[in-house]
Amino acid sequence: MNIDLKRHSSPLWVAQINGLGDDIVRLLENLKEGSFWSLTRTADEVSLVSPIENHDSFLKSEGPWTLFEVSGVLDFDLIGILNALTQPMADAGVSVFAISTFNTDYILAKADMADRAQDVWRSAGIGVSSV
Repeated sequence: MNIDLKRHSSPLWVAQINGLGDDIVRLLENLKEGSFWSLTRTADEVSLVSPIENHDSFLKSEGPWTLFEVSGVLDFDLIGILNALTQPMADAGVSVFAISTFNTDYILAKADMADRAQDVWRSAGIGVSSV
């Protein structure tokens, strides 16, 4: 399986937020076109991954993170993509955060470990280029 990643330069933060207030929605709507953000709501929490570093509604926040995007659209029948990306990280002791969308997968590595993650992926035969 041939996997290539695109490394994004804008730092991201992972935050647990206190609901979807209008102020957060406005901030997300006003982010630069093409900015990455992901909002997830479960019965227990609302999580936001975005370039927003601090906000009054953040209960907790971790970051900065570096975003790596799997190049291309992934077919739902493909098996083992996340495993191929996360196993080398686990073997190298690098913590990652994964997000999947309809089209592709994204892996975040803590910004201070991003160069290490890139080296590990390249050693595993996974291509990494900068956006």
